[in-house]
Amino acid sequence: MALDPRALCVLYVDADRDDVRAFQDAAAEFSVMCADNGQQALTILEHRDVAVLVAERALPDMPGLELLQRARELRPSAARLLTSRGLDMETALAAINAAAVNGYIPKPCRPEPVAAMLRTALDARHVDSSIESMEMRLWHGGQVAAAATIYEELVHELSNPLGALEINATLVADLIDSALGELPSAASLGTMLESAREAHADSVAAIEQMKGLVSRMRQGRRPVRPHSHGPCHAESAILATVRIVRAEIEKVARLEVKLALPPKTIVQMDASVLGQLLLNLLLNAAQAFPEGPPQQHRVTVLGRVGDSNPPGLELSVEDNGPGIAPEHMDRVFEPFFTTKEHGTGLGLAICRELVTRAHGILGVQNLASGGARFDVTVPIAKSD
Repeated sequence: MALDPRALCVLYVDADRDDVRAFQDAAAEFSVMCADNGQQALTILEHRDVAVLVAERALPDMPGLELLQRARELRPSAARLLTSRGLDMETALAAINAAAVNGYIPKPCRPEPVAAMLRTALDARHVDSSIESMEMRLWHGGQVAAAATIYEELVHELSNPLGALEINATLVADLIDSALGELPSAASLGTMLESAREAHADSVAAIEQMKGLVSRMRQGRRPVRPHSHGPCHAESAILATVRIVRAEIEKVARLEVKLALPPKTIVQMDASVLGQLLLNLLLNAAQAFPEGPPQQHRVTVLGRVGDSNPPGLELSVEDNGPGIAPEHMDRVFEPFFTTKEHGTGLGLAICRELVTRAHGILGVQNLASGGARFDVTVPIAKSD
């Protein structure tokens, strides 16, 4: 079912009347509410569900970034976009990398980039809602029998958003290249722009992986890749996955990465398979936390080369959540077993299959300090 742009609310916060009118004209196909200042916007957020929040960098009563950070606590599912006139790329990318915002709309607002950014944000929200609804139906409507229907609907819901995300990822890269040519101090921004391009490449790679998943679903095949052998560069695959999922994890917890890998450590596992394995473990850790401030929760990724003979990559994901009940410890990798209210019980089962196909080992334990840790060991092809 196509998403009606007016079905979800876009809140635009700006005291400049001319800029407000320009945004309204550029976003004419969307349902737009406006606020003059940060406090007025927070009041609206407390009483109304907002899909996208767009804030001017310099508001009368608070910085726009402060509003976006506070909105993150009130409406964690809302996309947060920053807008400004003449904002340097370093500040914009620093805000995005800090996970305070999901994107940047330069002024003056033009219809094409504004519409593209808002469609992407709304499509992402719609996909999240669709997946949550499908998970509930899987749980309540017969787990195995409902799986085929869920796959078919997931194919439909993901196809258009994935196309839009790919277009916008390319658009972001083009905008960065254009801005680079206009900046007099381009050399000093080389490292920042290289990181931005890496993020763009990771996004495109993730989209291609998801398109492959969609294609397999259309053919009625299992979503797990049939081959787990790569080889791949372990650290690159791990960091690429972390970059993709960091914003989602940090909605509920601080994410730390501690890798002690020799340069060019190569493992016998396809990069997309290692990425899916780590992604599932990270999402499982994030879902283990009770409600509370993200600052109190922690998820840590640990990576090292073990002392076994032959040596293997030892990858761990640990959290400081409530841990796993002793009576559930032997069942956590069973398909469809879950203790979550709306969980499917498939994420950890997929992890076990991926590790098994790579001739590796997957284990779990509770930590004495609290929380749980999942440990993965997979063979190393070579280490230079």
